Amino acid sequence: MSRRDRLIRQVLRERFVVTLVGGESFDGLLMDIDDQTIQLVDAFALDGNSRVSVDGTVYLRRSEVSYMQKPEPSR
Repeated sequence: MSRRDRLIRQVLRERFVVTLVGGESFDGLLMDIDDQTIQLVDAFALDGNSRVSVDGTVYLRRSEVSYMQKPEPSR
């Protein structure tokens, strides 16, 4: 397991916004990750100011992920 994978595994079950290379974004709980796939649950598709609930689990190819962002906790 590479160093970046260890860092990501430490934050499983925390909320992230994942932006894909194509520009699509998803907000969800990072449930699991492996060499090829990211699994999000309790996910929403983000489109500008819209947040649309996704039915079920979202699986994203790691090769398609541009970046992951951990939102600051609400105060």
